[in-house]
Amino acid sequence: MSADTLLLHRAKKDGIGLIAAAVVAQVIFIALPNLFSWQLSLLVSGGLLAAGSVLFSVRRTLLVLLLLVIILPAKVLFALVLPGGFRLQEGLLIAALLFAAIDLVYCRRLNLLSSAADLPVALFLLVTALSVVVGLVYGNEGSQILRDMRFPLYYLIFFLVTNFVDRRFALQGLLPALVLSALVVSVEYVLEFLGAIDLSTGTSFVRVARLQGLSLPLALLFIVNQLVHDPQRYGRPLLIGLLLPISLAFVITVGRGMWIAVGIGLVCTLLLHYFDQPAQRRSAWRTGVLFCGIVTAVVGTAVIFQMATGAAIGAHALDRSLTFMDYQRDARVVVRLLSYGTALEAILHHPILGHGQGATIQLPSLGYGTALYIFTSSSWTVDSLYLTLLWKMGLVGLAAFAYMAYRLLRLAYRTFKQSDEPQVRAFTSAAVALLVGMGVMGISDASMVGGRFTLVFGTIFGMVAVVARDVDKGRT
Repeated sequence: MSADTLLLHRAKKDGIGLIAAAVVAQVIFIALPNLFSWQLSLLVSGGLLAAGSVLFSVRRTLLVLLLLVIILPAKVLFALVLPGGFRLQEGLLIAALLFAAIDLVYCRRLNLLSSAADLPVALFLLVTALSVVVGLVYGNEGSQILRDMRFPLYYLIFFLVTNFVDRRFALQGLLPALVLSALVVSVEYVLEFLGAIDLSTGTSFVRVARLQGLSLPLALLFIVNQLVHDPQRYGRPLLIGLLLPISLAFVITVGRGMWIAVGIGLVCTLLLHYFDQPAQRRSAWRTGVLFCGIVTAVVGTAVIFQMATGAAIGAHALDRSLTFMDYQRDARVVVRLLSYGTALEAILHHPILGHGQGATIQLPSLGYGTALYIFTSSSWTVDSLYLTLLWKMGLVGLAAFAYMAYRLLRLAYRTFKQSDEPQVRAFTSAAVALLVGMGVMGISDASMVGGRFTLVFGTIFGMVAVVARDVDKGRT
């Protein structure tokens, strides 16, 4: 039998097998559901069509992942557990990695793209893997190790972004998706707030605060920088229309750490804008007016909302703000400071490599009631980015994360200075403000290494690297 005949025979066999597989799939996913109900058939077939059209692309998978991570409440994501104990966002991340592997092998011949931030991100992932080994050596519980290691390993998404996302999709696809997701979250917050308070009284207030709220300061900084550097692209009315509801939701969270992060981010934005102007055109007065205008828009929206609903937002915000001067006013702040001291004592036992992933610690907690009642409970995280890194990954982990954040900060600032494109400047200025603001917020929040929003930060970091790489190519 000739070689051509053999190839033709094999092709026919492969074709018959492919047709048979298609027939079986149609019977399972189309015919069988119809035996039960047409609604089930519509659900299964529609879901498969939606998955096929949306997910079989790395870029579209990343887009869907970003939307779901921000919009879906934590209780929904916890309920959506996939086989093997994987969560929904992890299933999507694995799917994106699978699609990426197929693309790299069959289309790009293993041609990986590099960026200026690859080394620090890879180093942080390597140190994370080392902390897993440390956890195993110290005998930490295996299930707890798996629970903890997943979050810093989410930074794998950085390499998906740098290899499968270009500047256009980053700035015109992922970035608007992030802002619009925050708008959805803001609507959820306001509706929940209105449903929880009694509008018949003038002193009612129910704080709305969940992990989703972290999207609000991110979106605010991106919107403000768009207004400062590139308002023509989307138009000021649209940007202000996005700013106001997100500002309202941001205020009613009464998150002191987020307030400080946004305040510092705004200062960074205006300083970049001020010093970027030619010396003869710099005006501290105009910069101050711009800052006051932004703060007035944010606070004024909440004031108008309070006047319309009677909710005691101002009184509650003032009471929480006074803890900056007298921390003993708030029992939760006292408990948090006590937990920091407990964490520091544990860190001193293993300062170099930490206690490893899966480590637990007895932290003081606040009991029920208004009185300060302290009891200890086992915990796997500390409400501080830096203490969490020191506790689980030691000085090595803290140094690796600091190197990654510093490298991305320098990359965003350098790109801001080099580029003349308003869209690029708006994004990179926001990235600088975000990194500085979240760096300060990290004192009291560990979301950058200890939650699903690690995926959001990894995506933003990848976008910074992609935009910087594109600008560098334009200069060569």
